[in-house]
Amino acid sequence: MSSYTRAQFGATVREDFSRRRATQSVDKSMWASAALETKALGHPDYETLAIGERRTAPMVTVFLDLTNFTGRTFWDDQDEVVDLAHAVLSGFIEVTTLFGGHPLGLRGDGLFAGFSPGQPDVTCAMALSACAFALDGIEREVNPWLDERGIARIQARAGLDYGRTTFVRSGSHKRSEINPLGFAANFAAKCEKKAKSWEIVVGQGLRDLLPTYQDFVEHDDSPKVYTRNYESKHYRYYEYRWRNTLPLLPGAVSQLDGTPTSLISTQ
Repeated sequence: MSSYTRAQFGATVREDFSRRRATQSVDKSMWASAALETKALGHPDYETLAIGERRTAPMVTVFLDLTNFTGRTFWDDQDEVVDLAHAVLSGFIEVTTLFGGHPLGLRGDGLFAGFSPGQPDVTCAMALSACAFALDGIEREVNPWLDERGIARIQARAGLDYGRTTFVRSGSHKRSEINPLGFAANFAAKCEKKAKSWEIVVGQGLRDLLPTYQDFVEHDDSPKVYTRNYESKHYRYYEYRWRNTLPLLPGAVSQLDGTPTSLISTQ
């Protein structure tokens, strides 16, 4: 099996950005034909849902995005911003797939992804590893290359949680989209917003599945309190010390090689 490295991730992003910078004057029909050959993002288990039909399953939800990017869109050349975001998000998609996840959709300057059990603890570990791999690749491969070209560095962060997620097709028979809904997905988005640059923040549902992991630290803003009808419940945030896990990542990539987490077992 192949072993995808941080350097290869960096090269993928750099080459994609450079190619698009060099072909700005190329006929746009070239990009249109390429788009027709591209498979849409989404989860293969739910693509055939009818309008209003839904299906629920446990899943690790991931939000992986670029931070402080709004300021960049204010100051920088629009084409350069778009080319850089495109290159990095394409890299995020590739890493998510390599670690057995499903890229579900793009949210501006971020990727929304799902890792479906399968074996829940293994799936959580793979989702965390994918985020760590992506952040490390940007920090140590992409940013030095940007420095050399006088282009401002980029920053990234991630938020994750585990729980039951419902996929429903919303819209009409002419226009519709698969929409993943549920507390885990919503809380993963909150975790991503809570994370600072170069941080991975996870919810209690994911943390509880990995009780032996030593690299979780309860977040300063934890817990989140939910109150309704005079009843309050607590749900905790954790920061994941992802740099401690970097030596393990090449082996994980080599073993997975894009195998969906639903097919992975430690037995």
